Amino acid sequence: MRSRPVAQTLIICASIVIAITVAVTGLTFLQPGTARAIAVLGSLLIALGIVVGGWQLSASRKAKMALTSGDEHRGMADEYRRLADMAITAQEHTDLKLGDVTIQLAQLRDQLESVQRILKDVE
Repeated sequence: MRSRPVAQTLIICASIVIAITVAVTGLTFLQPGTARAIAVLGSLLIALGIVVGGWQLSASRKAKMALTSGDEHRGMADEYRRLADMAITAQEHTDLKLGDVTIQLAQLRDQLESVQRILKDVE
């Protein structure tokens, strides 16, 4: 589930809080006919909040689509692919060098063991 943008969440929450406040105030302090009018007004405010939130979401999606469909995005994607290829090549070279160093280290251990055997024989 994707989270909503902060602006959209803020608009929806503010609309709901205002609508509830207006409805509760109207229901407790006013006459029944006026309370009904305030309840309708609160409902309209909630609907307005939802419409404005949807409009904001639609605008942000259009902006994101315009950004991702442009030439700049394609250029950035190509650059990312090039960098990823370079990283893979560097990793392969590192693996080869590590293999060479491992072989050299094994040879040095063998030589050290043979020198230790010779020293024990000389003693």
